[in-house]
Amino acid sequence: MSFGKRIKGLRLHQEMLQADVAERLGINQSQYSKLERDALEPNLSIIRSLTKLFNVSADYLLETDNSLDYEPTFDLCDFLRNGKLTLDGQYLEPKDCEYISDMVRILMAKRQDTLKK
Repeated sequence: MSFGKRIKGLRLHQEMLQADVAERLGINQSQYSKLERDALEPNLSIIRSLTKLFNVSADYLLETDNSLDYEPTFDLCDFLRNGKLTLDGQYLEPKDCEYISDMVRILMAKRQDTLKK
């Protein structure tokens, strides 16, 4: 599988738009589209950013390792900070995202307490 197909698959798996990924990489959507079509070779900075964004190895992106031993994940706090989230058609404000992060942390702490008992 080519580099472009791999990053497209990872992007779709995380239900992101090309524009979302391009913004996170600091490039325009046209450039990102070229990466997915294998019409543009990625530079080292782009590869590093993609590995962090999709939580995969550079070897996987560069086709030297075909195994994906784990499900690509994303950090909820990072997603809340950088994602354009809506609820019932209204965009969430940055402060709303902070509240959501705090609530999830509380739930995780309660779960840990329950597991200790």
